[in-house]
Amino acid sequence: MLGRLFFLFTAMTLIEVYVLMSIGSLLGAELTIGIIILTAFAGSYLVRSQGVQTVQKLQARLAAGEAPGQEIVEGIMLLVCGVLLVTPGFVTDALGLLVLTPQIRGRLAKAIITQYKDRIIPQTTFTGGAQGFSYSSQSSTHSSSGHASQSSPFQQQPGATHNAKNDGAIEGDFVEVNRDDNKLN
Repeated sequence: MLGRLFFLFTAMTLIEVYVLMSIGSLLGAELTIGIIILTAFAGSYLVRSQGVQTVQKLQARLAAGEAPGQEIVEGIMLLVCGVLLVTPGFVTDALGLLVLTPQIRGRLAKAIITQYKDRIIPQTTFTGGAQGFSYSSQSSTHSSSGHASQSSPFQQQPGATHNAKNDGAIEGDFVEVNRDDNKLN
């Protein structure tokens, strides 16, 4: 892994220097530096605006009780885009702008989720309501038709009722523990 990263960074640096020197010899040093600065400012603006949109989508998914996996991966990708666009160079800018395109970023995010789906820790689900909390470490449940369906960690327990009077409050039972009883003699 370390060898691959070393090779990647070395290759990217050599390619970036070659492209910068080639474009600099064609356009001149001042214009080349101006373009690099302009792409850094424009890229940071675009990353910020698309980041806000991604956060809004994430909040909407959470409000609907759905897991926001796609939005989280896209948010990480936007962070990488920001780093690529602020890094001086034309190759990194081109890669950053490519991933900044919403359609391409969405497809890449789905591919990443599909690729690493089996490596992710199985979902742990905490659900709660007026009657207490339940815990489940299953990643799927069976519906009445016998097919497995994906459970969401944000769905309310089927038997739990919602108390509109205490909206936003979490109800539960507690047990008081005397700390002196826990000491070993």
